[in-house]
Amino acid sequence: MKLRPVGTLAVVVSVLLAAASARGNTAEQAFASGEALLAKADFQGALQAFATAARADRANQQYLQHFAMVQQVIAMRSSLLAEKNPERWEYTARGLHSFYIGQGLYEEALALDEQMHSRLNTTTSATLLAETQLAMNLNAEAAQTLSTLDLNKQTAATRALAGLALARQGKLDDARQVAGAIQLASDASPGELYSAARLQAAVGNQEGALQLLTICFESLAPSRLEALKDHARQSPDFVSLASTEAFAQVLKTESKVAESKCSGGSRCAGCPMRGSCPSSQGH
Repeated sequence: MKLRPVGTLAVVVSVLLAAASARGNTAEQAFASGEALLAKADFQGALQAFATAARADRANQQYLQHFAMVQQVIAMRSSLLAEKNPERWEYTARGLHSFYIGQGLYEEALALDEQMHSRLNTTTSATLLAETQLAMNLNAEAAQTLSTLDLNKQTAATRALAGLALARQGKLDDARQVAGAIQLASDASPGELYSAARLQAAVGNQEGALQLLTICFESLAPSRLEALKDHARQSPDFVSLASTEAFAQVLKTESKVAESKCSGGSRCAGCPMRGSCPSSQGH
């Protein structure tokens, strides 16, 4: 058998490694570009960048998943314009809302939520719009959104958010009255518990806020728990608690409910339909 000279083998290996490195750099750069474009709500640009990354490194599932995710979002945005069925329109709109909020695209979420609330005028549409307004520090606008909600459509969550909007505007006496009047049911949803906890923290009731947060975390599905804990860590409403040991302990709370059968949460965080699919609605 004729052996290839050692020097020649070294050159071949070096060339192959350099080519692999170049492909890796191209893929990483394209993916980073896609993330930057997505942060600017340039969906077509992000789609092309993620496609380039996926083609350059076909073994990287993250690149392919981001490409598929943005492709689905583009399709949903297009279908929303043409959809005539009210239920399908709302389903798609709520999916897009979840995606926008998850990606920090608040301007996109605000425009969509305003359209949704104008079209639906439901408890859910008011809550989604007010939550987005609060996230953008549009506190007076959030208070207005919730104050015009019909009495029979108000819930513990909408009242808590209304109180929170008052507190953020410095109207603490009014906010404390709202906080004191809210009565949570024994089977209150995680959303109601979390909104009430935010209000209690905002009006200075730290013990009440911590108790509600604990119950909220215990009642939330495991796949959604870390995302909500991250929200709590970053929320301005819990700033007075953030450095306390009690808050740190509450953040260690584990879920006491079973995970849904859809995926165990492995892909929910990046799914445009997160929060709208039948499985996620069960939590």
